[in-house]
Amino acid sequence: MNVLITGGAGFIGTYVRDLFHKEGHTLYILDNLSTGNEMNINQEDVFLKGDLLDRHSLKMLEPYQIDIIIHLAAQISVPLSVENPIEDMKVNIEGTLNLLEFAKNNGVKKFIFASSAAVYGNTVNVPIREEQELNPDSPYGISKMAGEHYVKTLCQENMIDYVILRFANVFGPKQSEEGEGGVIKIFADQLTKNESPFIYGDGDQTRDFIYVEDVARALTYSIAAESGIYNLSTNTETNINEVFRMISTAMNLPAVTPKYLPARKGDIYRSSLENQKFIDATGWNPIYTVKNAIEKMIGEMRE
Repeated sequence: MNVLITGGAGFIGTYVRDLFHKEGHTLYILDNLSTGNEMNINQEDVFLKGDLLDRHSLKMLEPYQIDIIIHLAAQISVPLSVENPIEDMKVNIEGTLNLLEFAKNNGVKKFIFASSAAVYGNTVNVPIREEQELNPDSPYGISKMAGEHYVKTLCQENMIDYVILRFANVFGPKQSEEGEGGVIKIFADQLTKNESPFIYGDGDQTRDFIYVEDVARALTYSIAAESGIYNLSTNTETNINEVFRMISTAMNLPAVTPKYLPARKGDIYRSSLENQKFIDATGWNPIYTVKNAIEKMIGEMRE
């Protein structure tokens, strides 16, 4: 099938692209390279440098008869969304609407949307199920929630199958410093450079970390999934202090005390997602625990 991956030159997109190649799909990559890297593109890919806010960029895709869209391109930083909510809205809402318009007008059969655990906001009920009320408390979470509503509504109106995946905190060796999962890569980079690591808040805040290879596998499974909204996670709650200790141990470092800074506005305190719905729908299961994923990541960073 002809598969369009927006943000396909970026962190998650690179892993997704590799798996879809192995399954024999023809891949079209749309990326503005604001965070992606053209070096991540394979020669056999059809690469188009373009922006979802530019309708001409989408016009360039019309001759290719796209069957499936995997929409990964996004503004993913919570702090940046707080600082500049208008830019966050443009990228995450207007960009998604432009892509949905393209899907409607060009016979796209399936639309897979990368959403986020940020749509839930702060909650005491963990692990969080898909039915839980959405209460985002950052502009980023709000823009992802709006994107979900547009995807569901417009895909249903235009008879396009859709899958919305609410990502837990994705991490891996090729990651930038943006996004919540990036804290693992940031710690590893700081310790490698003998820099003093810092933690926002008291470090007892929790996240559900998921390794990027498990996310890429899940996206391949999503092609056969029924239309719906699914959490994508390991269903494991891990606090930041514990993650820091895991990284230090994996790097064989003596005990290091991080510096604690004030909590950032918009950050969630507890997060863990129930993943059984997606497992039941697709047969997917995460392969990696946080611990062995960190060990794998550190090994790859040292190669």
